[in-house]
Amino acid sequence: MTQDLSQEFIFSKEVIKQNAPTSPGIYKILQLPEYQRYEGRTRVLKIGQSGSDLQAELLNHFARHTTANRLARIQKRSGVQVTFKHMILDSEDAQKEEKSFLRQFEDKHWDLPLLNSKRGYVRDEDRHYRVKVVAQSMPQTFYSGLC
Repeated sequence: MTQDLSQEFIFSKEVIKQNAPTSPGIYKILQLPEYQRYEGRTRVLKIGQSGSDLQAELLNHFARHTTANRLARIQKRSGVQVTFKHMILDSEDAQKEEKSFLRQFEDKHWDLPLLNSKRGYVRDEDRHYRVKVVAQSMPQTFYSGLC
């Protein structure tokens, strides 16, 4: 994909209404400062998409969305600023790009963004991570007599 995400906007209802399009596309919800993941640090809290209306999808994060409560607690933390970026895409491309962003995140950090529950990889697509477990013989202790 040659198109870039938009500039960064403050994550508030007013700013979303003014700056998020009512078109399909993808979004990232970010925070400052970075936070620790299993591997490395990131600002990305959530990667998502809407097949019809990015503005409505982002506004859902204030009430109806499954992450609304956790996101509200993050926003109330001292010294934390929550922002968002978006990209307008058609519905089909939005789904593909969301999956691609999630895969890239998972490859880099070994897990998902804090507020995501949907993986970029479906079952068995992540075979490149599988490690062969080699049976190791366990050390054996032999007792000869009483201690």
